[in-house]
Amino acid sequence: MTKDSKYRQAALSTLDYFFGRNATGYCYLTGFGTQRVMNIHHRISAADNIKEPVPGLVAGGANKGQEDAEFVPAYASNIPDESYQDNVGSYASNEIAINWNAYLVSLLGWIN
Repeated sequence: MTKDSKYRQAALSTLDYFFGRNATGYCYLTGFGTQRVMNIHHRISAADNIKEPVPGLVAGGANKGQEDAEFVPAYASNIPDESYQDNVGSYASNEIAINWNAYLVSLLGWIN
């Protein structure tokens, strides 16, 4: 709308974050990246007896709150942008939610 290129650059940087240029190194989109999320908090992926999770889903990503800390192994870091676990029990950092997926789809559509 403003034709200011800084907004397009910010959008591209957001995609870089999704795809692994972040403090954890994980690509938060299932089925993609060299360091993939594999153990997402998603009942269908956990129960289908297939090693890879359903592709194309966005995992929540780093979450400074670590609200599930009493239910999962200790987080490797207390630093907010490193507070992530690729653990099926980690609903605070590794859950799949439609609102995150919708954002990624709309962002990719806009960039396209």
